[in-house]
Amino acid sequence: MRESTRITAIGSCRISTPFKAASSTHPVINNTGRIYGYTHTSAEALQQVRFLQGEFTPPAEIAPLLMPNADIDLLADTTHPTSDIYFIELSSAKELRIADTQVQLNYVTRHFTDFFADNRRSRDFWRLADGKQEHAKRTFLDKQDSFQALTTCDQGLLQNLTRTLSTPERLKRDLTEIRDHLPSVIFVTHCNALTAAHEPIASRAKYIAMVEGVATSLGLRLFNPTASMQAFGQHAAMSDAETSLSHYSEDFGSFLFDGLFETYIAPSHTRTLTASAALSQSLAQFQNRSPVASISPHIGGVAFITGSLGAGGAERQMTRLAVEMKRNQSISDPDHIGITGPVEVFVSTLSPERGRDFFLPKLQQADIPVSVISELPAGPTALPEDLLRFLPPQTLEAVRRLTPHLSVMRPEVAYIWQDGAVLGTALAALAANIPHIVISLRGMPPDLRPEMMKDEYFDMYCALSKIPGVTFSANTHAGANAYARWLDLPTDAIKVVHNAAETITADGSDLEQKRWEKFVKSTPDADFTFGAVFRFDQNKRPHMWLEFAAAAMVAHPCSRFVLVGDGNLLPAAQSYAEELGIAHRCLFIGKSRNVGYWLSKMDALGLTSRLEGLPNVLIEAQLAGIPVISTPAGGASEAFIPNQTGFLLGSTEQPQLAQFLGYFLTLATNTAQRERMGKAAAAFASENFAMDCILPKTLQLLSGTTAPEAVHKTAARA
Repeated sequence: MRESTRITAIGSCRISTPFKAASSTHPVINNTGRIYGYTHTSAEALQQVRFLQGEFTPPAEIAPLLMPNADIDLLADTTHPTSDIYFIELSSAKELRIADTQVQLNYVTRHFTDFFADNRRSRDFWRLADGKQEHAKRTFLDKQDSFQALTTCDQGLLQNLTRTLSTPERLKRDLTEIRDHLPSVIFVTHCNALTAAHEPIASRAKYIAMVEGVATSLGLRLFNPTASMQAFGQHAAMSDAETSLSHYSEDFGSFLFDGLFETYIAPSHTRTLTASAALSQSLAQFQNRSPVASISPHIGGVAFITGSLGAGGAERQMTRLAVEMKRNQSISDPDHIGITGPVEVFVSTLSPERGRDFFLPKLQQADIPVSVISELPAGPTALPEDLLRFLPPQTLEAVRRLTPHLSVMRPEVAYIWQDGAVLGTALAALAANIPHIVISLRGMPPDLRPEMMKDEYFDMYCALSKIPGVTFSANTHAGANAYARWLDLPTDAIKVVHNAAETITADGSDLEQKRWEKFVKSTPDADFTFGAVFRFDQNKRPHMWLEFAAAAMVAHPCSRFVLVGDGNLLPAAQSYAEELGIAHRCLFIGKSRNVGYWLSKMDALGLTSRLEGLPNVLIEAQLAGIPVISTPAGGASEAFIPNQTGFLLGSTEQPQLAQFLGYFLTLATNTAQRERMGKAAAAFASENFAMDCILPKTLQLLSGTTAPEAVHKTAARA
């Protein structure tokens, strides 16, 4: 008897309901453990896929608008086993968004029942919520009594809610990313049902046509249930045939699944390998390889590989190293390792809409080629076809597109950054016969970050650790030790090279200077400026930072606070500062390309992260002569010298307010000590994290001659 096929449906009740009942009548397993709710648009579907795979967690305050019936904490403790086939329904072009999070119309109107109870008010609101009339929308909301009755958090949600229509370009982007995330996917449209006037619903027909056009252009499999509905009879197929033509009858749902099963599931055969097993077996073929060792001390080209060029610490570090290696190609120094071949960068995405191209201009200015892997021409591969078809989709795409390019480029080193990129491209680099593959592990391992865990990671890293010419590296000893523990490797199996930081200028734009001057005038009594530079997300814990700041205001009323960065929790943090009564002493900058300017205005900097690698901001603050206060998250204690260039809190999970206040008051009131620590901080950071120090160590790592980084004694004791 054939083994059951694991299936997952993502969409509305039209597709979810018949799939739930199918396991009692067909040899299928309905794999929906991490499905948090219904979706309708391509953007919602992509967000659900990213949640399944641990790449997305909704901000807590937005969760009721996309998963009101789900326990987010319970879901966070589960993993999603990869299904054999995914069916994704696309039924609406109306995209609702708060910041970077997609929300669902039904849940929004239910959450704000009183506000949307008035049809005219609803119509006026949606007309203004197009993302282009924010001032008019805010003015409109302020005049509504039902809006004023909302909590501060809910007011923020409604103020930041936008509704736009999907375009062919955005649809193509979403469907491409969904395809790249999943091993096998069937897209399903809405039914093009006829109204009482025997005409299709115009907006629905237009969207179905757009979905069909994009799917055809991408070569995707698409099922339009309209013909099935017509064969079954529209009146019998639609449970609301006289009204909205939106829902299927139970009998038609069963009929529809029968067709999907016979067309797509039955011919797919039993899954014989998981994606993890297929990847592990593919990697195992290289355990006896004999990479050709170069007799030259120099490196014949480096291929940097990462997920994107977004505004993250790892992306920034990779960009700096690539630019410096390119610049040093023109310097002839026989006593030092150099790069004699090309320096190129390969990424999974450069989506400007998602901010994934933030560092692209720096690489372009340095004349470094940057390629999106999915846009490279595909070529043949020598890997066995019986393994290829079970590989994770991003791995398969890299093997077919990146491997041929690397085979022609012939770099001596493939330098792969972060877990996701390793999953996608390590096999491609091996298939291209790259002699030295360096895996750059950033931060803590996935077992300490369950939201980032994927089924394939553990077996993949175990297989890679046994392959000649593969080197693991980390940017902190804490991270290296954590990965070694997770993978049961010797403590010296992972090489450590710290991040390189550069002194950033204190130049600011005219607008930034005016913002600072206005803030200074509004806080004329301030004698101490405490700052933060971080992304406003759950890991950085901005609410905790603000609670500490509020207590510090009581202890030292002449304080003020500057917070640089953006993120999903920025609006909530601004509202929380108002609730705490310190908003008038806080300046929220948002994203800035002139972080050095804001550091120059701070007297000290604080970081309250739960998880970290080697926090670049702690290094940059010290380079600017600013002492720091930080939780001991990850490698934070390796970034400064506790009690000499900053203060280390005693706990990451539960940092004590009393301890923080003690350190804060020391810096706020003891000017002489603060200045001494600032000078020591600048000297320490310059000596240990300057590019002149880190680049040679990185080149030794890439050439295979590096030794583990020594831990500075004070950090080791901490």
